[in-house]
Order: sequence, then structure tokens, then C-alpha cells
Amino acid sequence: MDYGKVIFVSKENITLSPMAEWIFKSILMDKEKEILSRGLVVLFPEPRNMKVTDILINHAVPCEEQFSTGFSPAEVTGDTLILTMNFVEKVKVLEEFGISEHVFTLHEFAGEEGELLEIHGGDEDTYEASYNEIKELLYKIKKKLQWT
Repeated sequence: MDYGKVIFVSKENITLSPMAEWIFKSILMDKEKEILSRGLVVLFPEPRNMKVTDILINHAVPCEEQFSTGFSPAEVTGDTLILTMNFVEKVKVLEEFGISEHVFTLHEFAGEEGELLEIHGGDEDTYEASYNEIKELLYKIKKKLQWT
């Protein structure tokens, strides 16, 4: 499948999915591909977690100010790849939003076992470990998609 859009989905869209969004944008460098992050439980816009911003800046990942945005099936087109941070979020997308195609966990699509652990409230080392895990998975995904 030739995807034109990737939506990273997490629970609240303030930690893991924004981190994945900006890391992928920085390693992809393809402005024709639309890369977004969304949350499944967003009652009102919240700023991205400051520890995520700090980690991105420390790794020279360009990122803009960002507020949480709720997931909407209206944003999903035929060429959209939805990557959730864990299995529970995947199930929610499948069951509550009725989207049955092109929905995977980040690990699953990268061909790996496991899930990302929620890092909100963790220390700097926890965020750093998550950054490295996400980056490694995203390089595998970039290769799988054959994106330059």
C-alpha cells in the first residue's frame, strides 16, 4: 500500500504520539507525506508534555508548539496508515470508530513484539528510553514503507 498520510494515535496526544510524529517528520524529510498525531481521549486542547519537548530539542528534532487534538475518522482517507502506541488504543480505533483497515500498533507495523509503555510522569531517563525505542521503530517503518 502506498500511504500518503500517517496518524500516530495515543490516549491523550500529549506524550507518545506527538513524540512519534515529530521524530518521524525529522527522519522522513518528505513534505509530501502528511504526518499527524491524535488522541483518543481529548476533552480540551492541552499543550504537549514539556519533557517530550525537552527530549526532542535535546536531539535536535525540529518541533512546533503543539496542543492535543482528538482523533476523528473524518481525517482518515484510503491512503491513511494509523499507528497506535499500544494494543488497547488499536482496539479502540477498530471498535469505537469502525475503522478496520490499515490500523496497527507501532511495534506490530515495524515487525516487532511489545508495546510502548506510558511515560507520562516518568523521569528523564524514561523519556530518553522511549525516544530511542520510538526512533528505532520508526526507522524500521520508514524502510518497510520504502520512503526516502
